[in-house]
Amino acid sequence: MSSEEFVFDTSTPVDGVILLDGKDVETNYIRSSTIRLRLKRFYDHHSGIFHYNVGIGSSPDMADVVQLLIYQSNQIDISLDQAGIVDGHTYYVIVQVI
Repeated sequence: MSSEEFVFDTSTPVDGVILLDGKDVETNYIRSSTIRLRLKRFYDHHSGIFHYNVGIGSSPDMADVVQLLIYQSNQIDISLDQAGIVDGHTYYVIVQVI
């Protein structure tokens, strides 16, 4: 008897681009209560992409405003209604590719 097949993959996925409301710019100003994200050009040569963990943070690499949630699609809408977003503050989208 043998196990299911598996692939040993220590390589990291290739970084892509995070588009906010379809714009690829350094700073975006959001006026609605929903952030529309599109994740482009993320890929992994060996094992592919299983899902994305996406959140919002008050500083880079910290999802302290909207916790990391699992998304299967590269087109994501995040509601900010319950997030405690403060007008005029800077926030960051955090994406982990799994």
